[in-house]
Amino acid sequence: MSTLDYSSEAIKLGVERLRLLGKYSDVLMHNYYGSPIDELQVGTRVINQLQAANILWRPSETSGLKLTDPVREMIVHLIADEQRRKVNADVGDFLINIRVLVGKVNEEESKGHYQRSAYFQSKLSQEVDDLNSRIATGIDSLWNRLNTDFAFVSSVQEKIYENEKAHTEVVRWLQGLELIDFNELIHFAGSNAGLRQLLVRQLQSQVSVHFSSLREVQKRLSELMARFRQQQARNVLVRGMLEFFEQKPNFQPSDYAQRSQVVDLVNQASAVLPSAAIALDRHQDKYAMQQLLTQLPARSRPAEHQPSAAPPVEWQDDATVLARRRELHEDVVSFYLQVLDQQSNHSALAYLVETQLKWDPEMWLYQVIAEYQGLSSLEKSAFRLKYDTEEAGPFNQLQIITDVELQLLSDGVLL
Repeated sequence: MSTLDYSSEAIKLGVERLRLLGKYSDVLMHNYYGSPIDELQVGTRVINQLQAANILWRPSETSGLKLTDPVREMIVHLIADEQRRKVNADVGDFLINIRVLVGKVNEEESKGHYQRSAYFQSKLSQEVDDLNSRIATGIDSLWNRLNTDFAFVSSVQEKIYENEKAHTEVVRWLQGLELIDFNELIHFAGSNAGLRQLLVRQLQSQVSVHFSSLREVQKRLSELMARFRQQQARNVLVRGMLEFFEQKPNFQPSDYAQRSQVVDLVNQASAVLPSAAIALDRHQDKYAMQQLLTQLPARSRPAEHQPSAAPPVEWQDDATVLARRRELHEDVVSFYLQVLDQQSNHSALAYLVETQLKWDPEMWLYQVIAEYQGLSSLEKSAFRLKYDTEEAGPFNQLQIITDVELQLLSDGVLL
């Protein structure tokens, strides 16, 4: 009689999941060949059981339920489906299959064979799901190894070797995902809404999630590698000490505190610098302080007739300020009227130079923009401001407005 404990939790869990596979085999096989699962007909409770048993999974919130990669692989081997026995080995093969299937979808649609086009589109969806399933399974495997800190190996050197293998796998997946050119996929999809939903919107969100997960795995691997290197260095130190004591069992470390000449290896402390400060309460230092004070250079005083570095601010009354503001407003209005009269576009700073106005360029540009913002919606529809900007510096992406061009529109179209 077998000594296997049939009452263990692992045995019970395996039996339960095998029963689920047999009970809902018809639904699972139809989904294997591309038929969507009717969640209303199957029922929410059954769907939750199949998802909890890692039999079905949902690639995204908007997509339907799909078979997980282990279940699909099991079906492939059980029915000897040679067409799907080997899933895409890398992203390059996946992209080749994408191009072939997209060409077939577009070809069948151009011939009016919409049923065959839908069939090829379902195979294309299966290809995308296969890739996402492979990447998700690989990332889960990496996380499982990380969470156990490579406990399945004994020595630190083997842990480092396994870490390097995991690093190589992460880099391979990252380089593979970088091969996916979404501009090319957009060109493949064209005006087909189904293909754009599958190849652009859905795949882009999934690839973004995979990128983030792989970056987190890579960060965790780097942290573990640093820890393994520290452990390796400590092991080497301890092993060296053990070998030294085995060679010299009678070695007795000397008391360095009692030695007058300390070796340089131990004597690493820097000299203590004594603090220095004037003690005003020490009368015996009075003469020394007087000598130091007399040696201080005299403070230079600026001459009274010399002007200060900053010119005084000129005071202007309210009437003068209002007059200058009104004059600036009238000059800007004249600039707008000239654009209307000449029926052509014109630069604000060029107009300022041509008319020889004495306004500050920054103030002039600010008033031109403010005047445009103050127009009514009907008047604003006749113009458009084009901003000429430049970055503040090579390491500062702040955009600074250097000039504005007032453009004249006709029925919303640039003249």
